[in-house]
Amino acid sequence: MMKWIVLGLCISVLPAQAAQQYTESACILLKQQVNDYKRRLGANSFLYTKAKANFDTSCQNPIVAKPSGIVLLSNQQIQPQAVPIKFKSVPQQQMFLAHAQPISTQPNPFSQLFNMLIPMIVLLFFGLMALYYFKKKLPELKGRMGERHVKKGLIKYLDDTKYTIINDVTLPLEDGGTTQIDHLVVSNFGVFVIETKNMSGWIFGNKHQSKWTQTIHRSKYPFQNPLRQNYKHTKTLAYLLDMPHEQFHSVVIFTSKAELKTKMPNNVGYLKEMMVYINSFNQEVFDHKMKLRILKLLEVIKLDQSRKTNKQHIKYLVSKNNG
Repeated sequence: MMKWIVLGLCISVLPAQAAQQYTESACILLKQQVNDYKRRLGANSFLYTKAKANFDTSCQNPIVAKPSGIVLLSNQQIQPQAVPIKFKSVPQQQMFLAHAQPISTQPNPFSQLFNMLIPMIVLLFFGLMALYYFKKKLPELKGRMGERHVKKGLIKYLDDTKYTIINDVTLPLEDGGTTQIDHLVVSNFGVFVIETKNMSGWIFGNKHQSKWTQTIHRSKYPFQNPLRQNYKHTKTLAYLLDMPHEQFHSVVIFTSKAELKTKMPNNVGYLKEMMVYINSFNQEVFDHKMKLRILKLLEVIKLDQSRKTNKQHIKYLVSKNNG
């Protein structure tokens, strides 16, 4: 009974052992592959370990190919037949992980520094562009904010049955340029032409000076006398509407951020003071019919409010200042 058990074990083990051995040519190729993996990937790599184990297991007793005893005599050249080589398959995911191992290279310090500086340079560029745009638009934005403040005050303090408010009026000039009026208040007591100044700091000036001074932290900035600036507005309106200049009243309103340090004329001051000044005119200079005619004429002669109109006005101002 024992001998049959031993014989059965031999029969089952021997074919399995024989099936694990490669031919000599396959072992040569496998050894080359082992050496190649060791050279390129290192002795600790997954592919080298698997190939080395495969070689050690299947190439202990390589199978020797037996020469064939049959010789074919023919004029045609005999094509050699390729001997199939069996390799132990490696899962695709493991192959990918093995090849995905990075090969250590010495990083270039200049390249690293350049890659770090690129985002900083881009951010700095856009930051400077935004700062330039903001500084360029700051006077216009401050002016708009001041005009909005005065507009609300006019609506609040003036009786809409007596006063008609028109904001942001751009008028054509004889020389082809334009002039821009912040607010017009049309009433039977005259037409009030309002210039708004949204400025901060100390303000020095009188009606006779061509330039007034704004002082902020010991720094002085001259600016055009707003009374002279508004005088041009009243003269333009009188010419376009064909009315006496005396029926137009100039008013200059500073916002509360400015501190008027010199005694100003009666028509220059803060919002509430100027509302009292406008309401102090109680003698009618034209009737209701004339008031309606003025409003209709203003609708005809004033330029449409648009970016194009604003750009043309700014271009005209720049050319006048440079001239």
